[in-house]
Amino acid sequence: MPVDMTSVDSPPGGGKKVPLFKTPSTERADVGSPKRPPLETQQSTASMKRRSYSRRASSSFDFAHIDSVQSCPSLKLEEIDLSKVPWWTSHRFWLAVLNFFGFVVLYAQRVNLSIAIVSMVSHTHTKANSSLYMNLSTTHSYLNTTKAPNLPEDKCPKLEAKETKAEFHWSKELEGLILGAFFWGYLVLQVPGGRMSEKIGAKKVVAFAMFPVAILTLLSPIAARTDPYFFMVVRGLIGLGEGVMYPAAQAFWANWAPPNERSRLIGFSYAGGQFGNAIIFPIAGYLCAYGFDGGWPSVFYIIGAAGFIWCVLWVIFANDTPDQDKSISDIEKKYIKYSIGERQKGKKIGKNIPWKSIFTSGPVWGILVAHACGNYGAYMLLTKLPAFMKEVLKFDIKSNGVFSMLPYLLFWFLITVSGMIADCLISRDILSIANTRKLMATIGMVGPAAFLVGAGFMECHQQAETVVLITLAVGLCGFHFSGYFINHGDIAPPYAGTLFGISNTLATVPGIISPYIVSAMTKNGTKEEWRSTFYVAAGIYLFGNIWYIIFGRGEIQPWAGGEVKGEVEGVGFGLHEIQEAVKEEEEDEDDDKKKGLLNDKEGSPNAKVMKPPSTTM
Repeated sequence: MPVDMTSVDSPPGGGKKVPLFKTPSTERADVGSPKRPPLETQQSTASMKRRSYSRRASSSFDFAHIDSVQSCPSLKLEEIDLSKVPWWTSHRFWLAVLNFFGFVVLYAQRVNLSIAIVSMVSHTHTKANSSLYMNLSTTHSYLNTTKAPNLPEDKCPKLEAKETKAEFHWSKELEGLILGAFFWGYLVLQVPGGRMSEKIGAKKVVAFAMFPVAILTLLSPIAARTDPYFFMVVRGLIGLGEGVMYPAAQAFWANWAPPNERSRLIGFSYAGGQFGNAIIFPIAGYLCAYGFDGGWPSVFYIIGAAGFIWCVLWVIFANDTPDQDKSISDIEKKYIKYSIGERQKGKKIGKNIPWKSIFTSGPVWGILVAHACGNYGAYMLLTKLPAFMKEVLKFDIKSNGVFSMLPYLLFWFLITVSGMIADCLISRDILSIANTRKLMATIGMVGPAAFLVGAGFMECHQQAETVVLITLAVGLCGFHFSGYFINHGDIAPPYAGTLFGISNTLATVPGIISPYIVSAMTKNGTKEEWRSTFYVAAGIYLFGNIWYIIFGRGEIQPWAGGEVKGEVEGVGFGLHEIQEAVKEEEEDEDDDKKKGLLNDKEGSPNAKVMKPPSTTM
């Protein structure tokens, strides 16, 4: 008679626990306990269940390792009650809020110069374009315009700001170098930052990096007034410190985010970056117009102070693991540890990284190229959008800040929406993981390319239409975050953090070169010159999208999954999977006890060898 190995879950709300195994009626079982098959069969079954569980874990466990997870032998199935640990009232949610504001500060410190430099620099040469001549006087009187001859009165709106003083007379090329200096530093610590966070903890890495960034931001006006090249070095050091933030966040959430909540918690955290982009433009524009110490320096003072305050809060409230946190509830701690995978404790997944396989993998290069191409257009607009709105749309500094905000509000919103759409397509089996990622990437690359080309054909009096097109071009980049941006975990779960560091390093290069390229192409600030920069960005977008469609994949690669092949199943753990994990833990404990009893009896002459039951009648 065959052994029925079917497991039966007890109801989520409690109730009588149904035996996990059914054994033949002729086999002796202890009174009062469920009948179980012989030890050898149990061990074989447990091994099969562990492999099944490991497959589910690898589909959602995207990070290097969890060393600090401790065992909870006293945990019972009924103790894990999701109603007691909802994410929106949990300790982990407040950590997501802390991370959210960390990324707000991170991006504010990154892009503050993009709007401040509009007020900082006065170009003393005369610009000419098809609409008007701009006479930028050598007495620092800025934006005093005169209409070009033979043009209708309403052809182009005049600038509203008549007297905005600027301290510096930097060339366009020097501006491009200063704007790009941040990214020289930013690319250095992407991979090392992730590895350091895995070894010593994200809390220390972030604190040691972001405190100096806050101080350097406070000192930026002094550096700019001292020497432009000294200011360039300071901006590079700010980028160096900020380069650890994304990899460290991945290592941090590896220990805190249950897989079925990971998209919400991590997505909410990362969305702070685009929210920071959105709010810094109007705030910086207002400070440039009305701030203290000449206006633009107050941008750096206030943002630097905000960064310092956040670092203090991070040191006080952040911890690398639930075990280190004294304020988390016991039930939430147990829930996090079992949902992430208690059985992963002590395992250093991906300790020996297969570098050769990574750099010879087509799907990896699909991500790398797409990430770099997508970032070119995004970084170009991030650093040069205020300049475009000043030179082509003729916005004053306050309007510039407000209208520069709109694209990043849409960007922030679409990051969340695209994640929900992608999860729905995958979980309902509407599209495969690979096709979902490619669809999201296509929307996030072809869409911006089309709208940038359209914006290039707008006239300077079509301000509203141009703002709408630019807003859509930037906002649709939010779909990247559900496309190639998270594809690392699909193709190589154990090495997702390392792959992200590699791709983000390469994708930082466009941040270095795009400001310089745009500055070199727009020496006179004409509409025609800006149109050419949009064509270049659109072409790069399209190339990256075609490349990703060809090489992008959604299945775990052989060098990353071992015996695990095929597409990743599911989008995370639910209560059922957590219950299964607890059951396996209890079964292993019983196996260990029974094995100990068997070893004690091996020396006895009456000991009998246990044989597996027959699998036939």
